[in-house]
Amino acid sequence: MALPPVPHESASSLRTSRIEALSDAAFGIVMTILVLEIPVPEIEQPTALDIPRALLRLWPNFLGYFVSFVMLGMSWVAQHEQFHFIKRADQALLWMTMLFLMLVATVPFTTTLIGRYLEQQAVVVLYGAHLLAISLVHHATWRYATTNRRLVDPDVELEDVKIHLRRSLTTPLIYLVAVGLSFLSTVLSIVVYAFVPLVYGMLPSIYARREGSRPRKS
Repeated sequence: MALPPVPHESASSLRTSRIEALSDAAFGIVMTILVLEIPVPEIEQPTALDIPRALLRLWPNFLGYFVSFVMLGMSWVAQHEQFHFIKRADQALLWMTMLFLMLVATVPFTTTLIGRYLEQQAVVVLYGAHLLAISLVHHATWRYATTNRRLVDPDVELEDVKIHLRRSLTTPLIYLVAVGLSFLSTVLSIVVYAFVPLVYGMLPSIYARREGSRPRKS
């Protein structure tokens, strides 16, 4: 007696667990590679002051590592928050996530450029454009998943959707400002990049207070 065919899961109702597992692994690997890109000074017969001086000369590398690590942490948190609301996946979401992870995986390369050529504006602009691309793909993913509640719960609060949309649009704007500041100072531009995660974390409370201060319509 032939067994009945097993129904295939439709492309519009794929589980998100595989996406989250792949993302966690990718972020863990990339964040570990960052520190491996910082060169260890090679000094023959070092004196007591040689090693501190050599480490001090590596401050652009440490600055790039700090900024990129914090930025990657923010991106992981943002994606984790997304998938708290996204309950199913489709082919478009899968490939948007692949693009997001591809951009994330190249962060060690642009970070290394910052460590070696921090004084070069073109390098700082490239780094900013890279971060901008990551944030825009993140925004596009959230907008796609929530449009008409395509991949989220039908009863998700619209205010939660709006807050996340605003947050995902605010970070690209800050990156653009930082790119503009590179015409004045490349170091100042990198410092602004470093403050983006702090601003991102403060935005929900800012938006909540703003919404709470608005008079309700009768």
